[in-house]
Amino acid sequence: MRLKIFRVPLCVLFVFSMFWITGCEKVENVVTDSIVSPVDTEPMLTLKVGLLHPQPNYTSFGKGAILAKDELNSNGGVLGMQVELIFREETTDTVVQSTRDLIENENVVAILGPLFSSHAVKVGPVTSVPTLLGATRAEVTAEETDPNDLMFLIAGSNVLQAELLAQVVKENLEKKTAAMIWQAKDVYSEGFVESFETNFTDLGGSIVEKQQYEGTTTMFDTQLDTIKVADPDVLLLASFPPHNPNIMKQARDKGITATFIGSDGWDDPLMFTTLDDNSPLDDSYFCTNLDPTAMDFISSYEMVYGSVDGIAATGYDALKILAMAINTVGSVDDPVALRDAIAAITDFKGATTILRFDENRNPIKSVGVRKIQNGMPQMDIIVTKPE
Repeated sequence: MRLKIFRVPLCVLFVFSMFWITGCEKVENVVTDSIVSPVDTEPMLTLKVGLLHPQPNYTSFGKGAILAKDELNSNGGVLGMQVELIFREETTDTVVQSTRDLIENENVVAILGPLFSSHAVKVGPVTSVPTLLGATRAEVTAEETDPNDLMFLIAGSNVLQAELLAQVVKENLEKKTAAMIWQAKDVYSEGFVESFETNFTDLGGSIVEKQQYEGTTTMFDTQLDTIKVADPDVLLLASFPPHNPNIMKQARDKGITATFIGSDGWDDPLMFTTLDDNSPLDDSYFCTNLDPTAMDFISSYEMVYGSVDGIAATGYDALKILAMAINTVGSVDDPVALRDAIAAITDFKGATTILRFDENRNPIKSVGVRKIQNGMPQMDIIVTKPE
């Protein structure tokens, strides 16, 4: 594995956009069979693509997909059809029904999302179209959870992320001991801590404490008191905001001085808007799918939406990869043909670079680790390039 550090200046232009994603979004939730061409009054066929993502977390996945859609449509669409995104909010209770609704009633040719691995394992058995996930646990595409072999990871898997994070902690930060906190019974969190522990111990590190919490927990005294006694060099938080920033603040209030590290579950604006004062987040490190060298994507996204993250890059790439596969096949009639075309893609360059997909439809690609300084993520990203 080769590590590279990229330093790319940010030019953040905050522009209010009519395409801001909300549960009642006016543009993306309207379902039409055709649109009127600006050239003439003949109806133009649309290419319907489902979009599953949660609220309020990780809305940048949809924003990245919308940016890709707008670029595709401004260049003539896909097979002469304008792309239309049909949005459904993903929740634990409704994600299966939403998937069926998109396929059976909206007649989408593919689905982008869901974002949570715990939701993806529910979607796999019911989807009948290519499903390009924002989820990252490698095992969600296994036969028992994806019996039709239709789901793809687009972001770097937990395995890739945890391997890089362990290497950064041991070799770059020169830390020897780690404690871990994660959300109990969460598919994503459990997968990440398992992969991190394997890689960190293989490098000679030691896990000195493991703690879990329920998803409804707001106070973490029991877990943090135990971790304070263990006195680790780093504390891994493998879960989601707003839990993560609250744990970090409570840890600092208790006098815990460990360096905080995290998965790409941190890679969300909510991570940086939960606390009134973000100083507890400083000098922490977390995984990201953002490629700092993808300047065309970064500039375009920042011009419309502001600060960019790896979740946005995943949504953007998901639609661009789907469009590439559709153009290769030349039609949208055969989901298996589309699946095979996606699986055959190599050397894809979009918001990230994907060398290829492996036999489990997980991408072989670069992933990164970002530092938080002055309460915000920096663009000095430690990136691993696959051999």
